[in-house]
Amino acid sequence: MTHSAASPLPSQVKKPQSRSERSARKLRASKAAQCAVQAEDAQQMQDADAKNVKQNNAFADKKNIMWVLLSGAMALTFVVMLFLPDTGMGGGLVSTYSAMLWCGFFGAALWRYRATSGWAGFAYGSVVGLVIQFISQII
Repeated sequence: MTHSAASPLPSQVKKPQSRSERSARKLRASKAAQCAVQAEDAQQMQDADAKNVKQNNAFADKKNIMWVLLSGAMALTFVVMLFLPDTGMGGGLVSTYSAMLWCGFFGAALWRYRATSGWAGFAYGSVVGLVIQFISQII
């Protein structure tokens, strides 16, 4: 037998390392430990931020100007269509309802943006839409 139980296997024999090899190995180990700590800290920060940051709810945000702009653009579209010939909005009950509805939405969004009652804004906007529809029938 060439290998006895007392003699180590060739793969287990440690080769002597130079000083530069040992310092390079220590440097790699310390960098790996730093990266692991940084990754753990980043994960903890993400978890903390996810708990602390509240979801942005566009429907509940009364100071979201986008709703005012969108409803105003739609109200303007239907009001302009009332005054243009051959658009299909000149007469009938649908033109009255569309003008009242979109002007009401615009009024509600504007009043909510101003931190007052959205229902009052819807009522005022609907009245304005009705008046505009009557004026478009006269002109």
